[in-house]
Amino acid sequence: MSIRERIAALGLQLPEAPAPKGDYVPVTIHGGVAYVSGQVCRLGDGVICGPVTDETSPVRVTQAGQTCALRALSVLDQAVGLDNVERILFVRGFVFGGEGFQRFSTVVDGASQVLIDVLGEAGRHARSAVGVAGLPSGGMLELEVTAVIRTTG
Repeated sequence: MSIRERIAALGLQLPEAPAPKGDYVPVTIHGGVAYVSGQVCRLGDGVICGPVTDETSPVRVTQAGQTCALRALSVLDQAVGLDNVERILFVRGFVFGGEGFQRFSTVVDGASQVLIDVLGEAGRHARSAVGVAGLPSGGMLELEVTAVIRTTG
């Protein structure tokens, strides 16, 4: 099953690759490694907003992670094609947490699960989850992804 077929079978859809909102590029590739710029959990014209608290719906938290991961995959697809992603090396999640919230890793779990579901073992990765005082547009999560790219030649 191709990666695109797997995405469809999971009931997911890649969003249009977002354009940078500043003076940077969506992906930098060096030495066969792709570094994806931070992807905030945007849905269409809206943002899944933080801060996340212990009372935030688990469905909303999972949706934030899934949205960030799909945006990162979309950017990788535009840059190199998903079939050329050999594996995900590292994921870094920045979580806009409310006062007293400590379960930052649970917010990143939805993103990790999407990468594993879509890419199989190649989607398993090391990661960190860090709490922050705010994110662009008030988003709940911003995700950075580092991936190995297949090289020919």
